[in-house]
Amino acid sequence: MSEKKSLLDSLYDGEIFPAEDIVPQSDEYKEAVDKQSRIQSRLESKLPEKHHALLERFVTAIECTHTIELRQTYAEGVRFGVRFILETLCEDGKLPPLKNKD
Repeated sequence: MSEKKSLLDSLYDGEIFPAEDIVPQSDEYKEAVDKQSRIQSRLESKLPEKHHALLERFVTAIECTHTIELRQTYAEGVRFGVRFILETLCEDGKLPPLKNKD
């Protein structure tokens, strides 16, 4: 029987990638994705063929910007979580002593 890996080991081994695991499933999200797809299709149908590549580059640039924003939001969320945990463990701003690994 295999032992369950620690969170730290799973992170180190690249087994945890939140962007793949966190995909909204709400009706609101699905509707927004459908709307985006419909608008992009309408734009493509109205643009001359020579501008389709430009539209694709534009969409890619927006996705890249969004990815950067998500990364920063995720990092801030982790920092907040760590600060929250530290505050709950600290008394008068001092961390409890580390346990010995005997």
